[in-house]
Order: sequence, then structure tokens, then C-alpha cells
Amino acid sequence: MQVKGQTTIKAARGEVWSTLTDPDALRRCLPGCQRFDEVAPNEWEAAMTVGLAAIKGSYTGRVRISDQEPQRSYRLSVEGDGGGSRIRGAGLVTLEDAADGGATVVSYDGDAQVMGTLAAVGQRLLQPAARMLADQFFACIGTRLKE
Repeated sequence: MQVKGQTTIKAARGEVWSTLTDPDALRRCLPGCQRFDEVAPNEWEAAMTVGLAAIKGSYTGRVRISDQEPQRSYRLSVEGDGGGSRIRGAGLVTLEDAADGGATVVSYDGDAQVMGTLAAVGQRLLQPAARMLADQFFACIGTRLKE
């Protein structure tokens, strides 16, 4: 499943970069995040509760940021399992200045594989749910930058 989108955050690119790579901001903004513990530089063990329609599950796994080009891009990798399902994905997050200035355009493009119960029951709902979770995450990041 391809996961792709774009959002504009009203803050300078340096501020957005700092927030998107800050473990505390990630922990607070990942929907359903219950635990986000560093296990290596730029790698965290996470526990999340995520619901998809009537299917709600708790997942544990790893989140890793790699291939960083400060204030331009990084690769995000996630993997986790729980409730008879397994999720694995990787994508590129890029930042660029918005045309009108004073804001940053954040784009993400990646692939995710969902296996198990969640894939069997919720296949047609996965893409809209992934988009909704991404929208929630970036809205939270924007709110944190306003604070």
C-alpha cells in the first residue's frame, strides 16, 4: 500500500525539522502513542493503540529515522506487531519552503505492508486510515510549533 501526502506547516523549515526529529514531539504527536523509548541514536521502541473502524489494537515496534539531510529530508522506517497483525513500512519525508514564505511544505511518500487480521478485515479502509493518522500527526506538529 502506498502512503503519500503533503501538508503545509506555518513555521520556518528549521523549526519544522527540529520538531519532526524531536523524540518528545514524536511521542506526543504519534496518534495512540503510549510509549516511545530510545534504544539507539535515532531509533525508538514504541507502543501504540490504533483503531481502524471496529478493529482496535495495541502494537509494539520500532521507529527509525535514517539518511538525514538536515532541514531537507529523512527516511522513516516503522515496524510493529500486535493483535495478530504485523505492520512494516518505510518512506521519505521531505521539507521545502512554501512559495509564500514563512511556512514549510512537508511531503511524505512511502510504502506500507499490513499482514494478518488487520489486512484481512480492513483492507479497503487501510489507505484512508493511514491518511487520517498522518493528518492527525502533522496537525499536532503544527500545534506544537505554535506553542
